[in-house]
Amino acid sequence: MQIKTIVSGIAALALVAGLAINVSAEEKEENEKPLALADVPAAVQSAIKQFAGSNPIERITQESEDNKTIFEAVVTIHGSKQAIEVFADGTVNQTEKRVSLKDAPDPVQAAIKSLAGSGTVDEIVEETSDGKKNYEVEVTVNGKKREVHIDANGKIEKDEGRCEHKGHGHGDKD
Repeated sequence: MQIKTIVSGIAALALVAGLAINVSAEEKEENEKPLALADVPAAVQSAIKQFAGSNPIERITQESEDNKTIFEAVVTIHGSKQAIEVFADGTVNQTEKRVSLKDAPDPVQAAIKSLAGSGTVDEIVEETSDGKKNYEVEVTVNGKKREVHIDANGKIEKDEGRCEHKGHGHGDKD
């Protein structure tokens, strides 16, 4: 009888945790507001225009993070989706672009190849913040997804081994 009660309790906690995660994702989506370029401050417009050049801006969103307003613009440049995050005063917080393995620095390539082994490299995103480049890498090894952050010297800084089976990961990251 006690085992049945414990199992029921664990199931209830798992359900509540799942609902909390779902609510958190919904709150983030509600927190992001799609905008037109004319709707953002002039300093933000300038930073986005400089980043995009003559390429069309696909979307601009506004969100609040740590009590700071951040504007994110997504642009396709030379066939690659790229993003820029800008604070309200026009200061660039971060840029992101998807890169191929061959476009990553040699030490990063070596770290990725070692990490993936016989698995697959699903995505490499080069992030530039405060003048430093880091690489967010997703690989699938033995049907399990793994996300790591690698610095420009090939050192793994953060490993988020998600242990998810292929096909059940999170959605597209722009």
